[in-house]
Amino acid sequence: MLTSLYIHVPFCNQICTYCDFHKEMATSQKKKNYVDALCKEISYHQEELVNITTIYIGGGTPSSITNELLSQLLQAISETVNVKNIKEYTIETNPNDISQEFIDTIKKYGVNRVSIGVQSFNLNHLKFLGRSHTVFDITNSVNLLKLNDFNNISIDMMFSLVNQTIEELEYDLVQAVNLDVNHISYYSLILEEKTKLYYLYEQQKISMNSEDLEGLMYNKVINFLTSKGFTHYEISNFSKPSFESIHNKTYWLNLEYLGLGSGAHSQYLNKRFNNPLNVSKYIKNINNDIFDDQPEYEYDALSEEMMLGLRLLKGVNISKINDKYNIQLLRKYSKINYFLNNNILEIVDDNLRF
Repeated sequence: MLTSLYIHVPFCNQICTYCDFHKEMATSQKKKNYVDALCKEISYHQEELVNITTIYIGGGTPSSITNELLSQLLQAISETVNVKNIKEYTIETNPNDISQEFIDTIKKYGVNRVSIGVQSFNLNHLKFLGRSHTVFDITNSVNLLKLNDFNNISIDMMFSLVNQTIEELEYDLVQAVNLDVNHISYYSLILEEKTKLYYLYEQQKISMNSEDLEGLMYNKVINFLTSKGFTHYEISNFSKPSFESIHNKTYWLNLEYLGLGSGAHSQYLNKRFNNPLNVSKYIKNINNDIFDDQPEYEYDALSEEMMLGLRLLKGVNISKINDKYNIQLLRKYSKINYFLNNNILEIVDDNLRF
């Protein structure tokens, strides 16, 4: 049953050094045309969205559109989905985009979770990453959300940054915990093609950290956050009790979700497909009532379920996998026994996990 909806807003006010997500800088008119098309696509899928319990508006940077366009988008969602049934309604934003007007708008339409792209508390690292906010913006945005009764706040952080020291990481960790939020996603800096970071690396203007240093930093992240009451429930995600991301667990548990907007991916009706990456093509298609220009792509459901499920601290449930795919997991993947014997994997309460 379809219970999760993802909506993509592919716009940013500036492009970060490391980011290879589907995004672009655009004119006000193009943003308006896009939101008009997106609202039309949302309405088209109304019958399929009756049982939705989680919504995630990501990007890009959803808060990079005007408050008027954001209101238009949220209004279209509220006219299509029964917001009273939504358990988790998330929007991504930058710290310097959070104003009282922004908060009033998202609160009006039932958004109950805000994910803030913080990345670091070090101004030099923020500048290199292409981030435009300051440390004041970070603390101010979180405090403003709390003043408006938002308690489900997540922040995105990064480690293993270019030339980052252990001491700088430790400082970031302290500052992140001092914000007193209930969810922290902590990602390592990854070298992706078609980014400014990759160009600098190819030109030998920067070097990336060794795997040993990155591993040391990762362990520091885990040890520090778990010592402060966070549960390390997924490779890169940490939460206080009862604040795990419900929507993201849809992906990790290999459940169905529908993605709307340019470049958005879906797993629905036993198919994988995505909307056109080109924003102009997406707008043109929707304006011409073309809603099915979504090429399917092959995927091995069992392999993906194993790969995604093993990202979770709990791992994958062997009995559920056996029943769902009519297999004997430990026989099908005989190498699992090798990993079990070498203490790489373990079975706890019928769950296979690292």
